[in-house]
Amino acid sequence: MPGLAELLFAYGLAFGAMNKLPDRAYTAFPAVVLRLLSCAYCTGFHTGWVAYLIAGPDAGWQAAPIWAFASAAFSYVADTGMQAVEQKTHGS
Repeated sequence: MPGLAELLFAYGLAFGAMNKLPDRAYTAFPAVVLRLLSCAYCTGFHTGWVAYLIAGPDAGWQAAPIWAFASAAFSYVADTGMQAVEQKTHGS
């Protein structure tokens, strides 16, 4: 089961993929990838299993879906919360 540090790691990967790629990268992606990158839950799912692989899985492959779905939920909540904070602080 991923802890807070692992969830933050996966969310960092998701945030980077969604917001920090060079503009030219977005023109190279197919439409399905662009839709994926516009969804925090979807991107969080995929960065969750990637984070699991990077962290060095010691619980066996069965834990990868747990990491993926935990990261998806965490990424969605974190991204939605950050968007709400940005709207409040920027007055939009």
